[in-house]
Amino acid sequence: MSILNIGTSALSAAQTALSTTSNNISNINTEGYTRQRAEQVTRPANFEGNFYLGAGVTVNSVERIYDSFLATQVRSYTSQEAQQDTFLSYSRQVDNLLGSSELGINGGLDAFFGAVQEVANDPTSISARKVMLTQGELLASRFNTLDSQLTQLTSDVDNDIAVGVDDINNITRGIAELNQAILEAEGAKGSPNDLLDKRDQLINKLSEYVSVTTVPQSNGTVNVFVGNGQGLVVGTTQVDLNTISDSSFDPPRLNIGFGPTQTDITNQITGGSLGGALQFRNNIIDNTRAELDLLAESMVTAFNAAHSNGFDLDGNAGGNFFDPTGTSAADINVVLTDPRQIAASSGTNTGTGNNENALALADLQTDNTLVQVSPGPPPVTRSLADQYGVIVSDVATRTRQAEVSQETQQALLQQTKQRFDSVSGVNLDEEAADLIKYQQAYQAASQIIVVSNTIFDTLINAV
Repeated sequence: MSILNIGTSALSAAQTALSTTSNNISNINTEGYTRQRAEQVTRPANFEGNFYLGAGVTVNSVERIYDSFLATQVRSYTSQEAQQDTFLSYSRQVDNLLGSSELGINGGLDAFFGAVQEVANDPTSISARKVMLTQGELLASRFNTLDSQLTQLTSDVDNDIAVGVDDINNITRGIAELNQAILEAEGAKGSPNDLLDKRDQLINKLSEYVSVTTVPQSNGTVNVFVGNGQGLVVGTTQVDLNTISDSSFDPPRLNIGFGPTQTDITNQITGGSLGGALQFRNNIIDNTRAELDLLAESMVTAFNAAHSNGFDLDGNAGGNFFDPTGTSAADINVVLTDPRQIAASSGTNTGTGNNENALALADLQTDNTLVQVSPGPPPVTRSLADQYGVIVSDVATRTRQAEVSQETQQALLQQTKQRFDSVSGVNLDEEAADLIKYQQAYQAASQIIVVSNTIFDTLINAV
């Protein structure tokens, strides 16, 4: 191997290294870009009788500096942080709603039973009775409004699911297309670093929507799975998610189906904004609505029963104050319209000044046996106010837990990203040092060419 060829190989290798370093510097602000390095190897030596003579250098490949373990951690923490952030955003809305002085049930209960106490103070007062009817209607309206707001939040979750599923399908189609392009590039003995970066960027984006598992293949493609192993991308094939209606709820809600058969995998989806929305729907919406319905049913049943035990201003037996068929937060309403029909009097003395039944009605606010939470044994019961307090505190506790968890996940994500960037990100100081190193190597290689040319000229002139 001639000195000229050795020098040429060194010149070419240094030029490739300079180009790679320059590319790193130029892409320092490119999102998703991974630092690259020219891998130089010694060219096969030539056997010169009794020894091997070096044949120079060549660039074997231009590789990404990539830590797959840290990349997987980044995706995992991205997914967990996105889930907690979505859950927290929704949970705060319910927390604010339940604690609102204008919409919360506590204020309505206090106002209503305060009006009942005013009737007990002056059972013959028509104005006090009218106020009691009005406060009963306002209390029922608060129940109705809370249920309506929860229904709207459920609809918002459905919208997020629909949008999220569409985005996931677009992303996975892009991953499958990049798998095809990478497969073709590697088949042509290429080094598709930019394609690999784009694919990793899409997978990271996908992890913002749902927790994913990736399995690299020997041919350069990567398979992407969700849930319990449902393959969204297998090689160059992509499978769509879709939304399916679940009519077992009223109103019907959207679930997540997989593939052409639309297999329901909703309960298997975790992580990301989809996982956070589903967690909110299951843990906050469903539980809160069930507890509010229990409170409304207990209120209607207990108040109607006590009201029916009394007598009104005209000496008639009391009837239903609330609609007995409206036993949910959505349906509770006052059916009594005539203030004279409020049964403030007891059966022992039906005189117009008797307030014994009104006092009994007022005592319902603090009666600890009205709301049966568990049949036991022994049965667990609460008062109306205590039941609502439990609802509020449960949502507040979950919201606070989500805040702490989201802050933790965010810190872990930032820390892991920094570790990943320290390995795969572009560092200008390192690249500047490499530029000087490869520039000096290029200059030294050019001197080999000069020396080779001098030797050649000397030989020619000697002839």
